[in-house]
Amino acid sequence: MKAVKYIAYGAGGLVALLLVALAAAALVIDGGFVKTRLERAMKEKNRTLTIEGEPGLRLFPVAGITLGKLVLTEPASDKVFVALDSAELAVRALPLLSREAEVEVFKVSGLKVNIVRGADGRLNFADLAGAGEREAGPERGARRIPAVRIAEIAIERARIAYRDAASGREVTVDDLNLKTGRLDGAVAGQVAFSARITGRKPDLDIRTQAAGAVRFDLARQEIGIDAFSFQAKGQADRDALAVDVAAPKLEISPARAGGSAIAASIRLSGPKRRLDAKLRMAAAEGNAKALSIPSLTLDLDASAEGRSVKGNVSTPLQANLSGPAIELPRIAANLTLAGQGLPQKGLALAVNGALKADFGKRSAAGEFAARFEDSNLRAKFAATRLAPLAATFDVSADRLNLDRLMPPKKAEAKGDDRIDLSGLKGPQVNGKVAIGALTAQRLKLSDLKADIKLAGGKLEVAPHSANLYGGTLAGSLAADANGNRIALKETIQGVQIGPLLRDAAEQDRVEGRGNVTLDITTAGASVAAMKKALGGTARAELRDGAVKGINLAEAIQDVRSVLGSKSATANDPAKRTDFSEITASFAIRNGVAHNEDLQGKAPLVRLTGGGDVDIGNSTVNYTARASVVATSKGQGGRDLSNLAGVTVPVRITGALEKPAIAVDFTELASKSGVDLVKALGRERGVTEKIGDKLRGLFRR
Repeated sequence: MKAVKYIAYGAGGLVALLLVALAAAALVIDGGFVKTRLERAMKEKNRTLTIEGEPGLRLFPVAGITLGKLVLTEPASDKVFVALDSAELAVRALPLLSREAEVEVFKVSGLKVNIVRGADGRLNFADLAGAGEREAGPERGARRIPAVRIAEIAIERARIAYRDAASGREVTVDDLNLKTGRLDGAVAGQVAFSARITGRKPDLDIRTQAAGAVRFDLARQEIGIDAFSFQAKGQADRDALAVDVAAPKLEISPARAGGSAIAASIRLSGPKRRLDAKLRMAAAEGNAKALSIPSLTLDLDASAEGRSVKGNVSTPLQANLSGPAIELPRIAANLTLAGQGLPQKGLALAVNGALKADFGKRSAAGEFAARFEDSNLRAKFAATRLAPLAATFDVSADRLNLDRLMPPKKAEAKGDDRIDLSGLKGPQVNGKVAIGALTAQRLKLSDLKADIKLAGGKLEVAPHSANLYGGTLAGSLAADANGNRIALKETIQGVQIGPLLRDAAEQDRVEGRGNVTLDITTAGASVAAMKKALGGTARAELRDGAVKGINLAEAIQDVRSVLGSKSATANDPAKRTDFSEITASFAIRNGVAHNEDLQGKAPLVRLTGGGDVDIGNSTVNYTARASVVATSKGQGGRDLSNLAGVTVPVRITGALEKPAIAVDFTELASKSGVDLVKALGRERGVTEKIGDKLRGLFRR
């Protein structure tokens, strides 16, 4: 947790402040002078330091300083950064010459530290941190770790608060108490700790405590704990939280490592989620440089938002602490997932793999194999840099049904869905994906292959290809965080339209083979903005197929018998209109797709049209024109010679989801109205009945 790091910064800053005071005292041997110099130094940094009374000093053989009440403000402000009621630091002088620290006493009472990260990301103690300390050069990293021996530490009633102005996140460690016995590296000393942690975003109210015997010698790479325990209980974001850790014994040295098993448990329960996790770590083996844990076992039972996972994970652990690096040479996991969108019996998942991570070099690599349902998945990855991520991967699966793994669709929100691609900035990733058979959104693809590249904030899925309903799909997809842009180029050839529409749209109205080409781009911060910014071209070709539910030529013939006849039926499953070709191309600009070259050829009918489909505003304004070709016999043997050359215009307007479809009688009358009326007879009400027939023809 970042708050822990900032707590360490605050405590380290306080120790540094006391050491500076001690060094100054060694020169002037005067507490008043030390006070004046410290206050002047903080004033130069535009801060105010107030120390009540005169610091007490001692120099030899134990060098120490005692402070009364102290307050240090933030830069150019009267807000408190650090305050305390009293503090005392004393170290033996002579060991310092040998780069050893023997702390006789370190006591702090009533400490208060307020750490703030501003909206610009700058911390409120950045001016106190030396610039030269931020980057450690090679020669600095090679320096010997000093020996540290502590006779006593006593921190009482401390309060350390952290606030992030940008996110509104707050974490406060209050009522912090820490007391230790002698920590000299030779004999384990007792340690007792307690604190209360509260926070906002998420809401926290947790009490923690720890106790046990601890021994450490950093210079000799030795650490030991005896009868150590840690507990945390409270509320975390409206959930009850309980954490228990028990470490009866652990000894690590350059010669050997040993001890007993360590056990930990986490329980979380609330109105929307539940977690029960138990971890058991076998006794350590090896030594300080090559630590080995024969087995790590995690039992997990968790649920959230109608989904659950139950199972266990086990692995041995090998760690090179001088690296530091860890290796999980064999990972085995058996989990059962259940919930909405998954099989009723649940989804059994078996995973085997291996993982290596070198935190010194900031690199990692792993290989995994998983089986769930009837799918086998394999994955490899290698990260040459962890932050920011630079990695490669290779994922393959024999078959994968995403519809069984995804949660059910929720009702679409009426608001403007935001699209933020900024997460693409920073990482550099290259990889390949290969799936033998894929089902997604009911669509079925096979032999799917894709190259994926992420760099400079731009994600490219190119090239990608797949077999799709007897045809092929190939193209490229790019998403660019620099401008929130998306570009798609796709070529679909020889696809069977009937099965495709039945799976994708649950419609069975069209048959035939089709080709589609797309070359579109868009940009924007939301779905609506991207729809209105769409630009590019599209073309569709459909050949040797049929429109189901209507015989177009026969329906037009029915207009002749407008008196006492049945209305034309527009959805009769037994009827169909065969066609040899339908083609159309679209020019897309500012979210509007314009077409003016619709061409359709059927044995007795020709189809043309043009107009606009406004994708950004979800409206359509289009006119389709159906013409009967000159012939003596129509489909079904009916005579259409008296309608040869007649063109019926149909206007499609309104909302794209449910457009209004009507015959344009004005155009019909102006171009062929007189001849049509003569051909059909001059019966009373003929115009109205012609309208009824044609509306029935195009009704859905």
